[in-house]
Amino acid sequence: MEKAASKLDLEVNVNGSVLILSAVMSISGVWSSMNVDPCRWNEIASLLSENGFDTVFYPAAYGNDTYKDGLQACLEACHPQGIEVHALIVMFKSRSASDPLNGIEDFETRMQGHSDGSMDPEWLDPTDPRNVQLMTGICLEIASEFPVDGIHLDRIRWRDYLSGYSDSTRVRFMRDTGILDVQWPDDCLDGGEYHEDFLDWRASAVTSAVREVRNSLSRLNRTVQLSAAVMPKEREMIYWGQLWNEWLQDDLIDFEVPMNCTESDSQLSVWGEQQISLADNGTVYCGIGYRSSASELTENQMDQQIALAEQLGYDGLVVYRLCDDLIDLLRRRSLPEPDAIRVDP
Repeated sequence: MEKAASKLDLEVNVNGSVLILSAVMSISGVWSSMNVDPCRWNEIASLLSENGFDTVFYPAAYGNDTYKDGLQACLEACHPQGIEVHALIVMFKSRSASDPLNGIEDFETRMQGHSDGSMDPEWLDPTDPRNVQLMTGICLEIASEFPVDGIHLDRIRWRDYLSGYSDSTRVRFMRDTGILDVQWPDDCLDGGEYHEDFLDWRASAVTSAVREVRNSLSRLNRTVQLSAAVMPKEREMIYWGQLWNEWLQDDLIDFEVPMNCTESDSQLSVWGEQQISLADNGTVYCGIGYRSSASELTENQMDQQIALAEQLGYDGLVVYRLCDDLIDLLRRRSLPEPDAIRVDP
């Protein structure tokens, strides 16, 4: 679905001088927290619109848990302001360590296993078709019940490099690849005979999950965009199982948002050049970490990174995240300029 370009005017300090930057991008978005008070959305939507933001990614589901009341409040406030709302679905990380699937039986066999034999109670295994069916169903449910403009996949990956080594994963790997003489897990670890085969198979499972979501959305009688938030480093894409450049090339998604949470402009430049090259003319938006576990930016630093994102050639940007600090900043920027002091001669 085509989206009209939006204009975000920013004052950016560069080498001591003040420049007016007109950032014309196809999207100026913000990742929202699920903790936003639903009663505040009318004010927030106005602030976002006044500050040039035109898209909200609202966390509508975290694993098996859905947050429909908050999504409804966000939609009712944002759509009249011309702001798109994409439902963010946390795919393979569950909300609660004690009961991640809310009572679904046999959940231990459905979780990601580590190379040391332990099971992770918070991460679903993407190679288990029951997990893919569960999360695909939630994506379709949200898109069917609410007039969202898109579905935005988060945690669409493995937890880390050493995840995916449960006994059930071993069985599926041997079945799918036909490789039967496996010394588990040593042959599939770094340096093992089947290490690369295992990483490729692991990544293909995540890609298949993305494809399943895309296919499910095609059943709707309206267009719903599909996108994903991904990790930023090119060299680690295979480790996370996030071959997002292939997702773009195969039209499985409409756009990608790498989570470029860094306080370093030089690091953002390195990541940006790699990501735009990987996108190969596909649509990629720059995720900026205003408030994240890896970065806390000042107002000026955020403006600098927004300017840099445009210079690098990103198609748009998404700021992480909509919190009290960002809301206060937007409110301050929305205040009318004080009248100039008039001095009579």
